[in-house]
Amino acid sequence: MTMERAERFDHLREHSIRLPQVLFQSITHMGPGLAVAFSLLVGFAFAGAAMPLSVLLAILVCLMIANSVGQLAKQMSSAGGLYTYASQALGPKVGFLVGWSVGFVELIIAPSVFLVTGNLLATSVGLPWWFWTIVATGIVFLLNYWGVRLSTNTGIVLGTIEIAAFLALGIYMIVRAGDANTLQVFNPANSLEGTWSGVFKGMIFSILAFQGFEAAAPLGEEANHPRRTIPQAVFFSALIIGLFYLICAYGGVMGWGFGDMEAYANNPDPWHKLATTFWGVGWVIIFFALINSALGNANGGVVAATRIVYSLGRIELLPLIFGRTHPTHRTPDVAIIAQSVFALLLALGLGFVFGPIGGFSINATALTILAILVYIVICVSSMVFYLQEHRDQFNVFLHAVFPIVAILVLFVALYYQFSPLPEYPIRLGNWLALAWLLAGFLALALAAARRPRAIEATRDIFVEDEP
Repeated sequence: MTMERAERFDHLREHSIRLPQVLFQSITHMGPGLAVAFSLLVGFAFAGAAMPLSVLLAILVCLMIANSVGQLAKQMSSAGGLYTYASQALGPKVGFLVGWSVGFVELIIAPSVFLVTGNLLATSVGLPWWFWTIVATGIVFLLNYWGVRLSTNTGIVLGTIEIAAFLALGIYMIVRAGDANTLQVFNPANSLEGTWSGVFKGMIFSILAFQGFEAAAPLGEEANHPRRTIPQAVFFSALIIGLFYLICAYGGVMGWGFGDMEAYANNPDPWHKLATTFWGVGWVIIFFALINSALGNANGGVVAATRIVYSLGRIELLPLIFGRTHPTHRTPDVAIIAQSVFALLLALGLGFVFGPIGGFSINATALTILAILVYIVICVSSMVFYLQEHRDQFNVFLHAVFPIVAILVLFVALYYQFSPLPEYPIRLGNWLALAWLLAGFLALALAAARRPRAIEATRDIFVEDEP
């Protein structure tokens, strides 16, 4: 830890939140309600009635990725999160590129969700989408500005509401199915492609619904006992939400009808129809849960993004002012203000040019590609770190088999992001991700020439774990 550097910036409120808040930072960051209603739809187009099998396989892969994150988190705690892990294991230049990628991913999550929220409320309640986008931005800004305890406790409430609502409908449909319940959902022959290929494609797109389970990592300086709390939060968020996805996927098959899953995949909002069919006016509960999910997802993105911006500011890869915290709330207030303004401008700009759904799709595609690349680097980091720094703790399964399997699957997921290319304007997200990566290499070259000490500082840990 660089103590001289540590005295030059404001500290966050260290060791101020416990496992429940950290756990729900990851859970709400995944936006589980939105994922069930919309993200898993792409997987259903391939897996059909066998989608529960795809989700089950995705749970296993994501737990392997979570293992790599957790193995690194238990050795170091930092608001830099993933980029600190990569820098310690693979060198500061790789850490810089991971920070560059993760920072962008987290920065565009909130505007993406604001667009979805605005569109959902505009079509259901009235008033234009941009009005609701501005309102959502303001709500999330205040939650983060007033303190990490408020924002993370709000995450617990929002996450619990959305999970409870979707679980209630999913279990209700399973019970109503009665004798129609079947284990044939775990038979790959029942995928829409009729083979394992459909199941595997469904699994790839199911993995993307888990994106964000690692969002607890940037709370490494604010969590109580971070080297224990962060790994637990990352692992159990992936496990809990994985089981949630499994129940909802199976419930969706039972509720819609085992033999009619092609129609499910072609419906733009199947859970609205399911809720209306089984609960009548009770569909409002699912609608409310979706709004909760959107706000929780955006809130989680802002928490993670601002901690990364703050950590880059204090090592002067960004202006040092971003390493400042509020004197009372101990939040990275400058980073929160800057991120909120950026999120609002980006959401409004994309929304007016491409429409709220088009703008969301562009952002979602870009952040998915970058997140896959980061996961691959973190899995490699886990292997290298334990081989080089903690050989006495090296475990062939935890630090070799699991990361390698995860890497192979992630490369396949990356392939399907480009083959075939999405339709316009969604494919703009592919080029946005590649352009951001290219800009990252250029920024690395510039920073290495002008601020080499700042690059080296991506290794630094600025807080000690509690005894």
